[in-house]
Amino acid sequence: MNRRSACLSFLAFLKTSLLSSVALAAQEVATTVSRLAGPRWSVNGDWSPSLEEIRSHLRSAHGIDPGVLAIDDLITLHDNDHNRRGYTAGHSHKKAAKSSAKGYAKF
Repeated sequence: MNRRSACLSFLAFLKTSLLSSVALAAQEVATTVSRLAGPRWSVNGDWSPSLEEIRSHLRSAHGIDPGVLAIDDLITLHDNDHNRRGYTAGHSHKKAAKSSAKGYAKF
């Protein structure tokens, strides 16, 4: 192997390594969910849902693909969706009426 082909091989290896590192870092960033301001919401009255319950609820009631996120991130996604859209306790997809209790489940 001559010097030029060795150098090109090294550069190709370096490029692949750097792109892999960037891709992994981007994947980590994409799977981090930041909590928005607002109250915590139960999942159909359950304050400690199982992983499958929260995934199913996000798919059916919210239209969100839960992917492979951890349960804490899924719960944060759920709360964020309620707080962003202003859902009421019945999960109607209408804006809640303005009041001081907006966003809190009714018992």
